[in-house]
Amino acid sequence: MARHEIEDHVRKVVLQEDEELARRHADNVETLSRLDADRRQAQDDARAARAKIEADLAKHRQRRDEAERSAADLQVQLGIEQERFAAYKSTVEQEKQLMEINYRRLTDLLTEKGNRLVALGLADAEDVAALMPEMTGPEDERSGVGFTDALAGDYARLAPLLQSRLAEAGLLYSRAQLRDFLALLRTRDLIVLAGDSGSGKTSLVRAAAAAIGGVCTVIPVKPNWTGPEDLLGYYNPIERSYQATPFLLALQAAARSPHVPHFICLDEMNLARVEHYFADFLSLLESRSTSPEIHLYTADEERHVVVEQGIFLAVDAEARRRTGLPDTATLEEILRHDQANAELHRLGGLADNESVLVHHTRLRRSLAAQLRMPTSLILPENVWILGAVNMDDTTHQLSPKVLDRVQVLRFRNPMLADWDAIEREIRDVASTLASVTASLRMMPHELGQRADYPAFDRSDVNVAFLLHIARQYLDPLGVEFGLRAVRQSQGYIDAATAAGIGSDEALDNVVKHKILPKIAFDSARPAGNGRSRRELLMDLSAELGKRFENAGLDPDTSSVADLERMIKFAEGNNGIVNYWLR
Repeated sequence: MARHEIEDHVRKVVLQEDEELARRHADNVETLSRLDADRRQAQDDARAARAKIEADLAKHRQRRDEAERSAADLQVQLGIEQERFAAYKSTVEQEKQLMEINYRRLTDLLTEKGNRLVALGLADAEDVAALMPEMTGPEDERSGVGFTDALAGDYARLAPLLQSRLAEAGLLYSRAQLRDFLALLRTRDLIVLAGDSGSGKTSLVRAAAAAIGGVCTVIPVKPNWTGPEDLLGYYNPIERSYQATPFLLALQAAARSPHVPHFICLDEMNLARVEHYFADFLSLLESRSTSPEIHLYTADEERHVVVEQGIFLAVDAEARRRTGLPDTATLEEILRHDQANAELHRLGGLADNESVLVHHTRLRRSLAAQLRMPTSLILPENVWILGAVNMDDTTHQLSPKVLDRVQVLRFRNPMLADWDAIEREIRDVASTLASVTASLRMMPHELGQRADYPAFDRSDVNVAFLLHIARQYLDPLGVEFGLRAVRQSQGYIDAATAAGIGSDEALDNVVKHKILPKIAFDSARPAGNGRSRRELLMDLSAELGKRFENAGLDPDTSSVADLERMIKFAEGNNGIVNYWLR
């Protein structure tokens, strides 16, 4: 039994060992199989990675080859361009030398002819000097610090500085008003400053021009102005000279100093009907891509003067040649020389009783007129034209044609201004402007350049809102608001952004500049869609209020407040709604 038990135990142990060996063998076979699969997968991955690397290398080699070919082509092109540049430089040098030669010849000719004109008393030395061509433009002789150095060229920082400088001169304007004014300057549109007498319209123009190193010319408008000649002057055929006006002389002064901004302000612009004396100029200002040319009188008169002067100089030269007088001989010396005087009469076809002096006086008058007033004048790029209007019984309303082409900036009574708030605005930025102690010297292009209005863009949210207002309210009310006005508004919003005005405030200003000034009608009459005009105005007010609900606008000066005042005033004016009504 013991043996049997031992043998049975041994068999069990052997069986267990066999089972363990079998299990281990199976595990080893499975592990070997898995390792073999992993090895095969690793080999496949390695082959794929190698293929990818080889493909990438091939692409890199291709790109390298293309880059090398491109570099070679560029090198060849560079050589060609260098040869072209050298040829162009040589051509420029030759043309420069030729221009210098022609310039010297022209200068010598003008000097010779000019000296002769001065010697004969036909022209003054300063008028002749003004004809001399200049190879370089006039230098900017203004003192002060440049816009870039003072404010880093940031147009948005100009309003606080301007506000501070005006306050030093005793003039208080809110920063929002100055930003609006600067944005309007940047549009290069005709700006109409509206407000009561003494509200600071022309004072702002003068002070702003002085603060930026510019020039301001105020032109008082007379009630008897009826045509463009009152603004630009006219040619007098009897005196054979052009009768210039202060406005035209201001344009000429601006043309002589292109580095200096010139503000020309038509004071009391609506004492005469603006569309009568300013219509031609308004049409000229519509040219935005190029500087408009102002034609003053026909060029035939200029040619007549040139021919007459040329004939007289030829006769003078021949008379001096025959009598041996020098080129420096004056008219007095010729007249005192009997032979030269006789030759001058004979060659000039003058009768014995016809005085040379009378002929000379006529020639001098006509030549002086031509030298001082050209037949046409290009509107200088450094000119801003503004108008100041005051609506009362002595003035005229601005017509829709005028309002469609201008930007209206209305001034409130300065006695209603929050002076404490304005002084706080000045104190808040005093530390940031402490370093700008010198006077500011701005260039015209830094204030804004003439350019076409932005292209009409219906996808723009502001444009879409203006179109909605025009369709739903303005057209039924009979208020014109067309494509030009929309593009003008886009241009203003772009300029307002540069001046530091937010989008909502800029759109609100558009309503005040371009829409509200056109509202003038009897609200009791039905609108174009049959509804009451008063109801339409109230709906428009609600629409504007909804649009600017969270814009943070001044509740006293917003377009909504202005429109509500217009509706309220109409109740005491027999239902007549008028933006200009007080």
